Amino acid sequence: MKRSLILAAALALATPVAAQEVQFSPDATLECMEKQRLPGADDTCIGESARVCFQRIKNASNADIAMCMGKESEYWKGRMDKAYDRMMELAEVADEEFAKNPLSAKVTAKLVVDLADQQEKWADWREIRCATEAMMRRGTPYPMTAAANCTMKRIGEQALFLESAITYMETK
Repeated sequence: MKRSLILAAALALATPVAAQEVQFSPDATLECMEKQRLPGADDTCIGESARVCFQRIKNASNADIAMCMGKESEYWKGRMDKAYDRMMELAEVADEEFAKNPLSAKVTAKLVVDLADQQEKWADWREIRCATEAMMRRGTPYPMTAAANCTMKRIGEQALFLESAITYMETK
C-alpha cells in the first residue's frame, strides 16, 4: 500500500497538465510475435505497439509516451486475466485428477492454491519493482515513463508465462 502511494506520487509529480489523445492498437506487438522464430522470444515484442503509438504523436511528451505504454499494459492485462482464469480451470481439473493418485497422500499441495499465491505475490513484486524503477529516476523527467514501461513489460511477461502454462497443461 505504501509503495502504491509512493508510485502514485511519483507519477503525479511527473505528469504534465495535459497529454494528447493516443491511438493504440496491439497490431505491432502481434505482428512482431508472429515473426518470432525462437521459442520464448515473444517477450521481446512487448512494447512494440506502445512505441508505434507514441511515434505517431508529434512532439510526444513523457505523459503521451506513458499513456501509450499504459494502453499496451491494458492490452496485456486483458490477456493475463484471461490466461489466469483458464489456468485456474485447468488447475482445478489437475488437482482433482491428482487426488486419485496414491502419491496425493504425501503431496498435499494444490495447484490452485499455488497459482493464486503466485499471482498475488507476482502483483506485489511487480508493484515494488516498478516503484523502484520510478524512484531511481526521481528528480528527472522520467519516473512516469520508467514506471509505465516497467508495468507494461512485467504484465506482458506474466501474460506470456500464463499462456505458456496453459499450453503445457493442455498438451501434457
